[in-house]
Amino acid sequence: MGTVTAYNSGALELANGGTAFATDACYAILVNDYAVNVDTHTAYSDVSASELSTTGDYDRVALAGKSVAVVTGSPDKILYDCNNISFGDPVSIGPADGIVILKGTAASPVSTDPLLFYAPIDPAVTSTEAVFSINTTNGLYEISIA
Repeated sequence: MGTVTAYNSGALELANGGTAFATDACYAILVNDYAVNVDTHTAYSDVSASELSTTGDYDRVALAGKSVAVVTGSPDKILYDCNNISFGDPVSIGPADGIVILKGTAASPVSTDPLLFYAPIDPAVTSTEAVFSINTTNGLYEISIA
């Protein structure tokens, strides 16, 4: 997974308390050929056309083990984290060249679900009856603070 970026509207959601990442329902989707725009894209409706088809093995994944913590160091950081995101084992899905994290319910997304984070998958990957998982061992997203 490449460098995770916060959507501008998603960063505002997190900063003003509109989204309580650790306790609100959040989910991940896989996208392909998505032209990310963190300035103007705000909701599921902005990415839904690029989401992988939910026919077959692929389905959206509810995030588990979510947390927000201050990590002291140089510099100090606010770390958004979750368990590794597994789209299945074994699954045949893809290609996927990005992952989008949204606030909402994986089983029933709505067009207004807020976009929180985007990460490119470079190169794009395909799974053929194999594990398709995103590793978040070092955290999902971090903000450096002074």
